[in-house]
Amino acid sequence: MPSPPDESDDEVDPATQRAIREAVRAEIRGAVRALAQLGGGLLLGFFALPALAGVLLVLGAPLVVVLVAWVGALLALGAYAWELPPFR
Repeated sequence: MPSPPDESDDEVDPATQRAIREAVRAEIRGAVRALAQLGGGLLLGFFALPALAGVLLVLGAPLVVVLVAWVGALLALGAYAWELPPFR
């Protein structure tokens, strides 16, 4: 049968508390960074890429070139979002 918890078990030393706080802050910062990166990618994908494609088409670029540039930009955006080697 387990013994009842001791009052001294509830207290955590300051070094452990500091380590716990740092770990929690790092997790929160990571989540905020991920959301900001996702938001930036969505903004780029929804606003910048169509505008750039429109400008290229108005300037007379062939549709194939615009489509290849569009696919390349989306692939680069995906690599940036997943933090692949060129973007680390």
